[in-house]
Amino acid sequence: MVSPNAKEWQEAADLEYESLIENDTWDLVELPKDRKAVGSKWVFRVKHHSDGQVERYKCRLVAKGYSQVYGADYDETYSPVVRFSSIRTLLSFAVQNNLQVHQMDVVTAFLNGHLEEEIYMEQPEGYIKQGQEHLVCKLKKSIYGLKQSPRCWSKAFTEFMKDIGFTQSISDQCVFVRTGQEVEILAVYVDDLILITETTESMDKLKETLKKRYKMKDMGELSYILGISVVQDKDKEWHFSSSEEIH
Repeated sequence: MVSPNAKEWQEAADLEYESLIENDTWDLVELPKDRKAVGSKWVFRVKHHSDGQVERYKCRLVAKGYSQVYGADYDETYSPVVRFSSIRTLLSFAVQNNLQVHQMDVVTAFLNGHLEEEIYMEQPEGYIKQGQEHLVCKLKKSIYGLKQSPRCWSKAFTEFMKDIGFTQSISDQCVFVRTGQEVEILAVYVDDLILITETTESMDKLKETLKKRYKMKDMGELSYILGISVVQDKDKEWHFSSSEEIH
């Protein structure tokens, strides 16, 4: 906050805090005598485009999950992400069948997961309520940093995909397929979504369905994900490149 980019960082922090409040992430309550609140901290990161240019300044509030106690604050933590081999296979399939491939980002994805455990967290630095400094946040959503948050989000998203008619792949839990008049495929890596459809119309409909449920950022045609740069020209000719030189 004393750097030349303090204005950008403050705006990013304000945006993150607004998202937390909009998602009804916590209630301010008295800390029970037999409980201890986990800490919280701000994490700052500059996101770049594939060409190295600054995309945006990103700020995220995270819980200090390392202080959580197993059996009291959390139980299971495993959460799958789409395999790199699956992404390569899906992109190859899209090239062979001349399919539409787009990308979307779920804004504050973990806040869409619901906690089953009772967890208390300290109020975020810089946003402590005046006159209520003694209160703590009783978490209702799976905020970033908690050990079980990835699992909570994955579970919620999987249930949503099944509700809208998608089937979870047997070979990769993070690949979903819906068949009907057209084939639609969605792959998820935490909060990054790869959408594959046969037509622009079906792509638009799928995006609208996702936007109705989650706050999304539409990235347009897939251009960069997990170290893979993707170039699509107007004739739908493709070129993939990464450290492994994928073509």
